[in-house]
Amino acid sequence: MATKNQYENMSAFDALKFADEHTLLLPDIQRNYTWDYTEIEQLFESIINDYPIGSCIFWKTDRKTLNNERPNLYQFLRDYTKNFSFSNNAAQPVFKKETNYYIVLDGQQRITSLYIALYGTYTYYKGGRGKAKKKANSWKESELYYNLDFYQQILNQEIGDENIPKRFCFLTQDEANNGNYFKVKELLQYDNSFELTRSLTNFKEESVRDLAHLFDRLDDNSNNSLIHYYGISEKEYDKALDIFVKVNSAGHKLTKSELLFSTLIDGWKDGKYNGKDIIDKCIKNMNQKGDGFNFHRDFVMRLMLVLIDADTNLKISSFKSDIIGKIRNNWEDIDNTLNTLSDLLTNIGLCDENLTSYNATMPIAYYIFKGGNIESKNAQLEIKKFLSVAMAKNLFGVASNSALNASRNILKNIECQKTPFALSLFAEVKLVGDRTFSVSEKDVDYWMDNYKKGPKTYTILTLLYPNLKLSQNTFHQDHCHADSLFATKKLRKLNISEDKIVEWQNMKDLLPNLQFLEGSENQHKLKTPLKQWVNEGNKLDFRPEGISLELKDFDEFFKERRKLMKEELLKIFSIKKS
Repeated sequence: MATKNQYENMSAFDALKFADEHTLLLPDIQRNYTWDYTEIEQLFESIINDYPIGSCIFWKTDRKTLNNERPNLYQFLRDYTKNFSFSNNAAQPVFKKETNYYIVLDGQQRITSLYIALYGTYTYYKGGRGKAKKKANSWKESELYYNLDFYQQILNQEIGDENIPKRFCFLTQDEANNGNYFKVKELLQYDNSFELTRSLTNFKEESVRDLAHLFDRLDDNSNNSLIHYYGISEKEYDKALDIFVKVNSAGHKLTKSELLFSTLIDGWKDGKYNGKDIIDKCIKNMNQKGDGFNFHRDFVMRLMLVLIDADTNLKISSFKSDIIGKIRNNWEDIDNTLNTLSDLLTNIGLCDENLTSYNATMPIAYYIFKGGNIESKNAQLEIKKFLSVAMAKNLFGVASNSALNASRNILKNIECQKTPFALSLFAEVKLVGDRTFSVSEKDVDYWMDNYKKGPKTYTILTLLYPNLKLSQNTFHQDHCHADSLFATKKLRKLNISEDKIVEWQNMKDLLPNLQFLEGSENQHKLKTPLKQWVNEGNKLDFRPEGISLELKDFDEFFKERRKLMKEELLKIFSIKKS
């Protein structure tokens, strides 16, 4: 093994073999894997085009040093599920092989991407109406393939075509069977590109040339190898990290939050688990609730500071030894608070799709942490009001530290155990830009006339439909008068002016034309005209009496339903109508 720090080379095949044998490992300072599958496809496009993919930094060490230093190390992810694979597997605490060990201080994303492509799978959420994230059939498990028809598709492509052919693409087995593809991981079956070329007798010349070149690039361990790394050969882990931080700081590759996280978890152990495992397990549990969330380390680190009444800025001085000790000593209560928070958000019908401000949930978490009761129906209504206002008015999106401190100060000065949670508690808070938690009639009018179908209208509808069991069923925002009926051609048949057509097409997505429907019911309704749907026995909430439900009378329907919904919101927020 080298005795000095220097640049070295390693073939991608060797690196992935070491990753599979667990002699190429990750330290706990590394962030979670973040790449989208399209980025892996582009990585392979870069490789086959002979583009550089960047240098890495490895701590090159041995068995004895690792057993003496005992850093928290992890194996590389092989089978990845987007937004649900949070932590790699912990490595064995005792290293037995008398061989070189490589600890990847920089280069995790690229090497993990290569490992997934050549050894594993990439699973991601399909998306689409009715595809709940908690259902297994809403996810696609895919592998990387080379498109054998790529060059022919390029020739057939016309100017202006939106669907550009891909040379590399992640596909399910069924998708691959329905096309002409070569699974990239099959390259591992061959010892050299000559052997590979001899086996591809039925392939077109361009494809054979591409695959052979790809093999050679992955197999190259010369100065042109894909894995070009700076090898740090220090005997002490801390010294290796010091060199890494100095080398890495020039490129600004390691984010401040990642360094703060490494400070927080350094030396944190609880039985067989370490700090990274403990926090990542908590985040994973939260994100799997309901239809899924996207909580992350930065959120949890900041929330920890909020809960223990520390400075909420994510900076080095916020994580001094006394603060870290307080976090660790209170971890059980923090963990319980985080799980209670995610359960609460699920119960009131929220998920990543409609939770536009995660920071807005922090005052609620603080209230829970201080012993506040959030079980009652009224408490959950007030929490929905708080979140609706916070998200509708973007209170935590600008100067969020100021908003967190101001709202926390309100709760610090009351006995949360004895005081019911209420939006009115924050009535006197004034934020940057004279923003407040108070709701006026003007605010309600703005929501009615400006917010189109999306996360903000969803949270307002949760207030207007308080009796729906949002945690037990999937409810969709449905257009009362179906979206498809507002096509220009259809509206022209009603002899409506061109200006009125544009106006209606804008109005159709606003709150007065929206309602909550259970997923299967929404699928059944689809393009059905509103009058017919109601005549079939379906209930329309906030239905104006004596008003036509035919599309030609949309103006009057919209105006009168808007009045009813506005009156209800004024009542919810205890606003006197002007």
